[in-house]
Amino acid sequence: MKIAGYIRVSTEEQVEKGFSLDEQRERLLSYCKAMGWPEPTIYEDDGYSAKDLRRPELTRLLGDVKTEGYTHIITTKLDRLSRRLFDILSVIDYLDKHNCSYASTTEPFDTTTPAGRMTLQMLGMVAEFERERISERVRDNMRSLARKGEKIITRPCFGYDVKNGVMEVNLEEALIVQQMAKWTLDGHGARDIAKRLNEMGVRTKNGYEWHDRTVRELLKRETLIGEFVYNRTYKKGTRIITRPEEEWIRVEDHHEPILDKETFYSIQKILDSRKQSASRYVDEANYLLTGLLVCGHCGGKMIGRVDTKKTNREYRYFRYVCNTYMKKGGCFFHHLHREEIESVIIERIKKIATVTADQLDITVIKNQPAKRTDKEAIEERLRKLDLKAQRQIEAFEDDLISAHDLKKAQERIEKERRQLLAALKELEKSEQKDDGAVVQERAKRLLDDVLSVDRLKAKSAIRQLIHHVEITNSTDVSITWYGA
Repeated sequence: MKIAGYIRVSTEEQVEKGFSLDEQRERLLSYCKAMGWPEPTIYEDDGYSAKDLRRPELTRLLGDVKTEGYTHIITTKLDRLSRRLFDILSVIDYLDKHNCSYASTTEPFDTTTPAGRMTLQMLGMVAEFERERISERVRDNMRSLARKGEKIITRPCFGYDVKNGVMEVNLEEALIVQQMAKWTLDGHGARDIAKRLNEMGVRTKNGYEWHDRTVRELLKRETLIGEFVYNRTYKKGTRIITRPEEEWIRVEDHHEPILDKETFYSIQKILDSRKQSASRYVDEANYLLTGLLVCGHCGGKMIGRVDTKKTNREYRYFRYVCNTYMKKGGCFFHHLHREEIESVIIERIKKIATVTADQLDITVIKNQPAKRTDKEAIEERLRKLDLKAQRQIEAFEDDLISAHDLKKAQERIEKERRQLLAALKELEKSEQKDDGAVVQERAKRLLDDVLSVDRLKAKSAIRQLIHHVEITNSTDVSITWYGA
């Protein structure tokens, strides 16, 4: 059993209600003693309100739940955690996923008990009902506005701006849309059009480079012929699902068109005839190095693609190709056969795991953002301890506390200071650890997974070892590993 206690006070509460951090700490210690639990590790946010979850020590605590193995999180009151029901339920759900329970020392709310879980479930049902009611009202209101067509309720596409709720043509962008339409009718594909736009320095509405997909999506929008379409799609989890067309809300002659209908529908026929077979792009699980391979010529990613060649029999071959070339028309066509490059990487990992440390000659990137955050948090807590010790002395000098209370407070502060200094020393020692030894240790631990026939398991293991692999001229392979 491992306990963490969270205490919080805002400046106003400390002044007006006396909810001091010391008082909360004492209550948590007493509660653990009464329950027969070990002494808790205390996380404190001094001067932070509970309007949201953006608090440094709470953030650190939630991160430590995954790594430190806490079994219980306790507070003196539920509102120390948050004053928003949705936030409370989100935190408790998060704790539950990591086999950690929550308890309040002054309220009958303990998720380790059936009654506590029932209370949580009831609160969850109420919160879920309220969220659904709010979402339903928002959807109904948006549909009503869409049917009237009096006010734009969606973001404008390339070619238009919204001013005072009205869709207006952006002349500069509209001319580019018309040029894109002309190129399509002249036989240029979406990738070639994206390449031309990028070479001209034209950017999308969001300021990004064009891809073949963004070109096709723009040229298929009815907005370009003056129609407004709403309620076309909805989100289910992470998927975007298209509704049946009869459920769409369509308003014709809604705004000034950029393209005439004859041109628009001619473009649709061309785009539909050029749809690529879905078999060319396969599930990323088939490719161990998805997201890791980088083109050494342009810096873009290399993506997995499968092609089919028919002679006397159908033959399928898997390759990694430069995404910049495939999607934006930049760089040049070059590729790697999947089995060849994956074999090279696996052999490199096996070598790392088996050679002696002095034979290692590798490039390593530091992987320490969490450690830096921990170090900064410890240094900040040490600074606060110094301030707290000074305040205790001032309180004693002003006859606000007794010498006995001062001594007890100083003992608590000194004990916490020793714990923080020890933690800081451990962090600094881990930062000095040899990166090559860290990579080798990790490679040995993950080697069985790397060699597994389960490609998802192998892919996950490789991603824990390698930051990226740079490929130049389809032959030169440079691996950058994750360090300490």
